[in-house]
Amino acid sequence: MSTVGYIVRDMTGTNQHGNFTEGTPSVLDTTNSKDVSLNLSPSDVESYARRGSDLHITLANGETLVLDGFYNTGSTGGKNLFLSEDGNFIEVVLEDRSQGMLFASYEPLDLTGKWSAYDDMVFLDIDRIEPVVAPLVAAPLFGGLGAGAAGAAVIGGAAVIGGGGGGGGGSDTTAPTIDVTSGTQSTGDLVNEATHTGNPVISGTGEAGATVSVEINGTTHTTTVADDGTWSVTFDSSEILTGEYETGITLVTTDAAGNSTTTTDILEVDTVAPPIGFDTVEGDDVINATEASDGVVLTGTGEAGASIEVTFQGETQTTTVASDGTWSASYTASSITSGTYDSTVSVTSTDAAGNSTTSTHLVQVDTETSVTLDSALATDNIINGTEQSAGVTLTGTAEAGSSVVVTLGSVSHTVTTDSSGNWSSLFTSSEIPTGEYTAAISAVSTDLAGNTARTSGSVEVDTSTFVTIDGGLAGGDNIVSQSESLAGVTLTGTAEAGASVIVTVNGVDRTAAVDSSGNWSALFESGSIAAGEYSTSVSVTATDTAGNTQTTTSALTVDTLVDEPGISTVTFGGGDVYRISTDGVTDDYTVNALESDGSVSTPTATTSLLAGTNTEFTFGTPISDGTHLVVTGEDAVGNNSSTLLVLEDNATEVGSTDHAGLSSFNVDALNLDYAADVNLSLTEADIRALSSNSDTLTIHGGTDDTVTVTGATATGTTQVIDGETFDVYTIGSDGATLVIEDDITVII
Repeated sequence: MSTVGYIVRDMTGTNQHGNFTEGTPSVLDTTNSKDVSLNLSPSDVESYARRGSDLHITLANGETLVLDGFYNTGSTGGKNLFLSEDGNFIEVVLEDRSQGMLFASYEPLDLTGKWSAYDDMVFLDIDRIEPVVAPLVAAPLFGGLGAGAAGAAVIGGAAVIGGGGGGGGGSDTTAPTIDVTSGTQSTGDLVNEATHTGNPVISGTGEAGATVSVEINGTTHTTTVADDGTWSVTFDSSEILTGEYETGITLVTTDAAGNSTTTTDILEVDTVAPPIGFDTVEGDDVINATEASDGVVLTGTGEAGASIEVTFQGETQTTTVASDGTWSASYTASSITSGTYDSTVSVTSTDAAGNSTTSTHLVQVDTETSVTLDSALATDNIINGTEQSAGVTLTGTAEAGSSVVVTLGSVSHTVTTDSSGNWSSLFTSSEIPTGEYTAAISAVSTDLAGNTARTSGSVEVDTSTFVTIDGGLAGGDNIVSQSESLAGVTLTGTAEAGASVIVTVNGVDRTAAVDSSGNWSALFESGSIAAGEYSTSVSVTATDTAGNTQTTTSALTVDTLVDEPGISTVTFGGGDVYRISTDGVTDDYTVNALESDGSVSTPTATTSLLAGTNTEFTFGTPISDGTHLVVTGEDAVGNNSSTLLVLEDNATEVGSTDHAGLSSFNVDALNLDYAADVNLSLTEADIRALSSNSDTLTIHGGTDDTVTVTGATATGTTQVIDGETFDVYTIGSDGATLVIEDDITVII
């Protein structure tokens, strides 16, 4: 068979010419080629098939051409395939229908009469793939003589035959002998394919100088018996029909005297190459791991009695076609190399006539596959309640087209990988039981070749959590008082160890610390809980390590307000104070005296309620003039506020607002109504020191009193207290406030 010519062109437009090597399969590297032109016609092609990134072309004569890397398109994009013969140029359009087999349609391109980019890829007059036929010119009949010489020899022979009986001397009437020694049935020879291709020769012995003519199927060759008594004639292969048959041979020998002998023989012809058929290997021409593990039996059909050589995986085995026309060859598991690749089965059959045929069959070996299961399930390999409610998707990879059985717990799904080898499977909430447990997961893939692979793991399921708030918040009564608010309030409870806990009070959030036993605590520092009298709630949200959340609430009362004691009356006698009365009866009132030595004393007094609206203190020993009193009221939750009652005329801050004993009280008010001509100077620090409750100081007094507050700012706003108007001042950048009765002279 002649080799097939090719022209390939790369992305730069450079052409390369050549011929496929002899043998099958014959491989051409087309990885970097853009256009491929083959010196073939469509009738020369039996089929096209894709094998991985290669294109396999099976020709009508049984040969296989492999375009290696034809489907590697990374650097070239899609490739173009053409068939060209005798100036024709045909584009081959391939469509992948199933199992790698391709459907081809042919689109002739008219390149005549115009320039084309494909002009230099056209084959004009190059040998085709077909049996080599010798030139149809008769071979010389007599050694090296030309045709004219051969004709003269025939004519001379006729003259000899025609002139019998004439001339002088004795006559020769003995017929010449002739024997056949090779090339016919009588000699045990036949014409097979090899003999036919090499031009059949019939030879024998006879009378030296005699002519011998041999006629087969109307074709006659004549020769002369050599001096050694041998002769031979050669028939051109075109003169002997191919096939499997017997035909007669007529041999005539004539000596110089014109005597002749005629004999016959039989020419036995068998030029038919024995057929070779291949059965599908392992049912699909794919050998998977299971099939390879117990060995593979290759089978097929052929001519009964023909010898068979089977070569597979580099190992050759010999057998004979059975009487029923079948053959088989067994290969053990050790003969088959593991992996994924194409392997060619080559079979040579030789029949009794010596004709041989070699044919190949492509088998795919695929003994490996893989499957993966993505580890970051639900992002952290823990399925929490939210994720369980929404459903969980397991993902992974396997060979493209593989079937994958995915199992979560006791539920299994079957999915198919996409063209990139990715797979996914959604498990709904009803398929994932709630609770806290470890669930097994697995993925078992089966690829198109039937190979299986398995991987497994586990996932934690944790769909719930809890959180509690301890009862008796804020000192045990669930009420935040003024002192508790100023000191800071710690709220406590329990949650899962490791959980994060957010505690919210009246819109203020704090992150709680959770210990290893699951106890949590959150500090709301001084001032973070808004002052006032109101009901609110504590909201606590816990998020465990799995991401589950739980929220609980508890009621909380805030009561940080208490009115400073209002002084209703002061009763003097001889300059001393005998009794005082306060506004209100609901609070618990006490009276303390600021002594001149800086100490604080508690005068003995009798307490009585006046008409349910005032609390009156009658002192057992009158309070001497000039002694300042601190009147303190405390409500039911422990909030307290004090009023400094100034009883000394012409009083200044000395001995009054700077008295050491005042540090024990929350002084929210100064009452100057019962002292004449008071002249006080106050600073921001004085105000904050006196009123630790609210940094606000209210001053009651009259027109004879003067308050100097350097740096203060009049806000322009007023308050009405017990029917009297008070002006509001601020001092400092942090909100210290003075509320001063408008009768008092204020210097700022």
